[in-house]
Amino acid sequence: MKFVVGLVALMLGVSSAEAAGTADRTGVAATWRAATIALPANATGALPVFGRWREAGVQSAVRAIPGSRKVPAILYFHGCDGIGVEEESARIAYMEVGYAVFFPDSFARVGRRSNCRTDTFSTSSAPEAHAYRIEEIAYARKQLRAIPWVDQDRVFAIGFSEGGMALAGYDGNDFTGVIITGWHCDGRGRYQGLRTPDEIPVLTIIAADDPWYEAKKGRHCGLYFNGRKNARSLVLQNNGHAIMNSVNLEHALQAKQAILEFLMSR
Repeated sequence: MKFVVGLVALMLGVSSAEAAGTADRTGVAATWRAATIALPANATGALPVFGRWREAGVQSAVRAIPGSRKVPAILYFHGCDGIGVEEESARIAYMEVGYAVFFPDSFARVGRRSNCRTDTFSTSSAPEAHAYRIEEIAYARKQLRAIPWVDQDRVFAIGFSEGGMALAGYDGNDFTGVIITGWHCDGRGRYQGLRTPDEIPVLTIIAADDPWYEAKKGRHCGLYFNGRKNARSLVLQNNGHAIMNSVNLEHALQAKQAILEFLMSR
């Protein structure tokens, strides 16, 4: 890889360091630099901090947290149209109960196309997105390992919609627990069922009448647990695609309670 970067640098008349830096700004590293961050008060020792990883204020707050202050963390992987109201609702909810929350931004990649159209509930417009999302999960987890105050024994992954699909297809054994929302686990190839290692606790939440999955109506990840221990599938009746931000307040609260119980029991 270094040889390739160096060769490109020679061809373009720039240094290897400059070429590598450009790659970082356009590829998977860009998704972390642009990640939306929420640092809770129990991490900062003062007020919560919001912003993007690349911002000076966020970096200053991250460096100021002593390594002895172990804070549980959540990596949240957004849906097919980016970080929206569902993700923002989740960020506030988890930060309020003491979790540092990190949202890698898949659309920070140069040339990143959306794989869906929210006006028609259609998908597969950018199939390369699936490989991107798997790469982003592994990369984000690697970045958290380098943060000394993150409690590495309490790092959770949560994915919504396309982000949940990516988590279902990720086979890494590096999370304390995995939560999949807005995905039924009935895809194709690596997205058929769950690749999460059996020993990792799993919570999945989906609506029975999710408009994105009319062709898969009634399907949910619990159908693929196959005797898996420490796994729960919650199906919300008469609900739309949103989970934490559901217009059905009762369902939103039910989902939030299930998620917080899952997090805090580990």
